[in-house]
Amino acid sequence: MRYWDQKVAFVTGAASGIGEATALRFAQEGAYVALLDRDEAGLTRTVEKASDPERTLILVADLMDDDATARAVEHAARWKGRLDAVANVAGIGPPEEFLEAPRQYWDSVVETNLRGTYVVAREAARQMIKFGSGGAIVNVSSILGLVAEPSLVTYCATKGGILAMTRAMALSLAPHGIRVNAVSPGSVATPLTEEWIQNTKEPEVARAKLNSVYPLGFIAEPADVAAAILFLSGPDARCITGANLVVDCGISSSFSESAIWNT
Repeated sequence: MRYWDQKVAFVTGAASGIGEATALRFAQEGAYVALLDRDEAGLTRTVEKASDPERTLILVADLMDDDATARAVEHAARWKGRLDAVANVAGIGPPEEFLEAPRQYWDSVVETNLRGTYVVAREAARQMIKFGSGGAIVNVSSILGLVAEPSLVTYCATKGGILAMTRAMALSLAPHGIRVNAVSPGSVATPLTEEWIQNTKEPEVARAKLNSVYPLGFIAEPADVAAAILFLSGPDARCITGANLVVDCGISSSFSESAIWNT
């Protein structure tokens, strides 16, 4: 029997992108997968791609609603009487005019990215302790929690907060046998990234330019991030907690001034 057979994974943001890829990877490995998103139609499309749709559970909720989020996590745990892995993927990052952004912009991004991650992790931990199964929680941050992007001040704040929160959660939950780690992707070839590329004047030029700034010459696919999440959730990472796994094709290791001397 494979490790994930009979185990339950809970994935937020599962309607598209990294969340979709993560849900499908858990399903491929044999897990029962509970998928949460506010986009029900997107969740349905993800389930249709699963290796065994009968082993999936669709949960529709907005992470800005604490009560609905808590009910969704509890439903996922009661589904099979256990909860083994949580992938906190959902997040938003709309463009920001820092000097002009209203309070509502800050509230929506912080409520979704930071508090949403906090509530899912807290409720999942409660269920893991209740069912005595232990487990693993992986919070998706970003390299923008480590480096800066001037057009995304609030987003950077939330992603940095997720990293700090992950370390504190790891210490808090270790006595309960629950590991908590983070994954920090760079740009990822999601539908949102593709939409941004297509909205430029010369999409193929923009695509080539984006890839060129990454040391490996390309950006990650959603499946690459899903693989990192699966690793941190599984038995091969049993000694890893409070860590941050960067999946960014090398860009956060680069030093921009080096471009001057290497031309």
